[in-house]
Amino acid sequence: MRHGCRDAPGRTREALASQIHVTAQGAAIEPLTRKERPPASARFGAAVPERRLGRGRPAAGGTQRRRPRTRPNGWRQNEVADEVLAEVARQAASRRQARDEARRHLGGRMRISRPKSPSWFLAWKELRRPARVVSVLIPSLAVAGLLALNLPFLRVQRVEVEGSAVVGRAQLLAEAGVVMGQSTLQVDTQRLTESLLNQPWVQTASAAVRWPGTLVLAVTPLPPVLIYAQGKREYLLAASGAVLGPVPSGPASAPLPILQDLQAGSPLHAGQVAVPSRLASALAQLSRAFPAAYGVSVSRFLITSVGALEIQSSAGWTADLGPVLTASQVGALGPKLEALRALAAKVNLKGPGIHTIYLEDPSQVVVNP
Repeated sequence: MRHGCRDAPGRTREALASQIHVTAQGAAIEPLTRKERPPASARFGAAVPERRLGRGRPAAGGTQRRRPRTRPNGWRQNEVADEVLAEVARQAASRRQARDEARRHLGGRMRISRPKSPSWFLAWKELRRPARVVSVLIPSLAVAGLLALNLPFLRVQRVEVEGSAVVGRAQLLAEAGVVMGQSTLQVDTQRLTESLLNQPWVQTASAAVRWPGTLVLAVTPLPPVLIYAQGKREYLLAASGAVLGPVPSGPASAPLPILQDLQAGSPLHAGQVAVPSRLASALAQLSRAFPAAYGVSVSRFLITSVGALEIQSSAGWTADLGPVLTASQVGALGPKLEALRALAAKVNLKGPGIHTIYLEDPSQVVVNP
């Protein structure tokens, strides 16, 4: 049988190749039916004569050699079939490699989708990729921010006050608008600074966060310019008219003019505005310029029970400037002081003989000896 296969290799190859179908998925071999099966002389060579098998009839050729059995689904594959299948597989692999090479594009990535997408669609997908990254990144950052806001060690746990605060600690925190336990990521230091600067007794202020949970408030109060006396109580007064606290005991570093208020009033606390800022600033400037302008100094300023302002000089006379209860009345002090300057050019204000000078009407200055 093997000798017969050598004698007719061409016919066997031709018969086998006719039943192989090459497709995009590979090669498929269909089994031969009995009608399509080649004769025995073509399959096994001339050494085996063709014979017919019948019931009770001997086979032609003079021998009783039986035909080899075949499988029900087709006759056996041989080496030629293996070579054909290998060749088909190699060709399919080559085509697949060429297709993959043709589909390479930006970034060295390969598209294995079928059919190949147009270039504009690929460009659109490349543009959508950053959008997908951002759509994932933004929620992640939002979740991380919410977690950070709720972390206990990032909350305001301590408040440190630097500088010299006129008011108490609790009042300072309330005036600044500090919220204990608030996340330091939400603290608006600019708003805290503006709240402190809006206080009448504050000259400079700043707010800063010291991580992880400390808030630092630095304040500098205004310097005192007057001593505000109310009965037996005396307070330091800033140019804004705010009370800076009680007058400390002991000698003062620099003498300050005294503003005596005879109007009845309740005790004052630090930070409270005692007199209008325009009046306090004007009196502080007047006390410094009075000796050069009038030749005498100011012993004290006096606010009477009816709200009139009086100036007691070191020469013993008193100048009555009229009421100073409103802003317009305070603004009218300038012409009255100019009338006093004109009087000083005519009358010796240093000498005795003058008791009271009435300046309520600057056009009619009255001197009472």
